[in-house]
Amino acid sequence: MGDMKDKTLTWQKHFSTGNAFANAGDNENALVQLQKASRICPDHALTWNNIGVAKMCLGYFEEAIEYFNKAIELDSQYKDAYHNRGLAHSDVGDLASSIEDLSKAIELDDCYWSAYRHRSIVYHMIGNDRKSSEDYIKAQMLYESED
Repeated sequence: MGDMKDKTLTWQKHFSTGNAFANAGDNENALVQLQKASRICPDHALTWNNIGVAKMCLGYFEEAIEYFNKAIELDSQYKDAYHNRGLAHSDVGDLASSIEDLSKAIELDDCYWSAYRHRSIVYHMIGNDRKSSEDYIKAQMLYESED
């Protein structure tokens, strides 16, 4: 039992430290800590998602997609991983996949204002102004209702 507790505490230390680095904008050190955490608890979807976010912040969009894939493989209902993968897909120019992922995030949470906002941008990029406008209005309405 002690080994499991030690493992959990070690994972928590690396995970928390990695997130603190990421929140401070130090994505290189965030990656080091989060990758250590992923080796300790490889079945933790949030760890893989956060590695993907750090990779995306460093401009490694293709690599980030692979980490979001892993998070989704572990938790098919993980809306943030779909949202983040949608952002990464738009950064590499795969707008159809971006819309698909952002739509999945919205399907999982129809009050996910930032997914509507980002999907609005992607719809604008492909020239679908009607859907872009609808999503933008929905995002604004949801965002304002949070206050």
